[in-house]
Amino acid sequence: MRNFRLQILTIAGAILLTHGCQSESTDSEQTSTQETANTQSLTDIADSDSAAADSIVETPDALPETQMPAPEVVSKETFAATEFAVEFSTGAEDSPMAPRYSPPGKGLPLTPVEVAEEFGLDGLETQLVLGWPADKQTPIKLLVTRATAAEPYTRLFVDSDRNGEFNEPAITVEPSVSRGNIWSSFSTTVPATYFQSPVAPEQTTDNYAVNFWLVAAAADERPEVLRVSRRGFKTADVRIGDQSVSVVLSDSNNDAIFGEGDWYELKPSDSSSKASGMRKVGDFAWLEEAAFKLELDGVRGDSGRLVPHDPGMTREEDLLARDPYGADRKAVKAEQPLQFRHDVDAAIAEAAEKNLPCFIKFETTWCGPCKMMTQNVFTAKDVVDSSEGVVCVKVDGDERKDLLERYAVKAFPTGIMLAGDTNESGRFVGYQSVAKMTAFLKEKRIAASE
Repeated sequence: MRNFRLQILTIAGAILLTHGCQSESTDSEQTSTQETANTQSLTDIADSDSAAADSIVETPDALPETQMPAPEVVSKETFAATEFAVEFSTGAEDSPMAPRYSPPGKGLPLTPVEVAEEFGLDGLETQLVLGWPADKQTPIKLLVTRATAAEPYTRLFVDSDRNGEFNEPAITVEPSVSRGNIWSSFSTTVPATYFQSPVAPEQTTDNYAVNFWLVAAAADERPEVLRVSRRGFKTADVRIGDQSVSVVLSDSNNDAIFGEGDWYELKPSDSSSKASGMRKVGDFAWLEEAAFKLELDGVRGDSGRLVPHDPGMTREEDLLARDPYGADRKAVKAEQPLQFRHDVDAAIAEAAEKNLPCFIKFETTWCGPCKMMTQNVFTAKDVVDSSEGVVCVKVDGDERKDLLERYAVKAFPTGIMLAGDTNESGRFVGYQSVAKMTAFLKEKRIAASE
């Protein structure tokens, strides 16, 4: 690990010596996952040209001066020509390298079809297109069925040969109940085909690991969509100095085409070193204090290269600039967080009786942005002050589905401001910053009072 750190500092030092150390941060495209910003702690790096130069090599004190090794100097030309080849292979599902994030499920509309008795009852069919180019692909047909009309859908048939027939046995699962709904989840691999060019007949096929799932409110309900999300990923080991670094690549939009906008990570094999965090292909990622970009060959995600990159900022400056909650974390806190009631019917009745506006916040226990608002937004002094004269109530969307239907709530968090007579005067959907939440409460409180 010692030699690896020296190698990284050599690269970082070359950047600093060649281009100078820039202290100004720049705005960067926000990556998600998923859902969270990268706020990991940082390793100290030399913050001047001389300090960086001193850290390029380490010399043993015990050697006489005549035996001192010559300093390793990386010139601008040498640095610019340095790149590291990457050869990807399919990652193992139980690997510690597996990504901890996945893209949102793609909804595939289901159409009722007649099926033979051996397939089951109440057939619903859809199709999935994977590979490149999309307009040359033969869709993969998918069929879901159930054993009886009173039971949930638990069987999935896949036309892996793309011949329009379901020749393989069904994937059968046991449904589960979560958040008040019935879930049937299927894990499998499906073929993704790649043509050599948009007009060439030559093609290759890869196995693409996916999860399919159905969600229904009742056992006898017919779902309208089958959702799919990629399950697999690709990984490669790259030698930088005497240290192995893992590169993890994953599809961000469930199309089996790898390129700009998909996700990658750099993970040093030494567990004491910091991983880069997920970045999009086309963006740079950090390895210790040196930045690299991943460039891919073609669209299959088979190979590429890590190219050193000068982002014009330090790692710390970059991570701070990308933190979507940075300003909210630093906001002045109120002595007490905003006090929400939990009896929504009583809160609405009280607001109507006193002719006060009523703010209803819809959330769930599994909603990440909801938790971030509770932690960073509803503790801010500006937000708490702006809620004066408003009856505030919090609703768990999993427990009050009747209210979701009444107020047409489709996502979390959702905030709704009601006038005293229960007429809606405004709403928001999604995470709201301290500034936006303060403005919402002020403006909609006034509107609700008019």
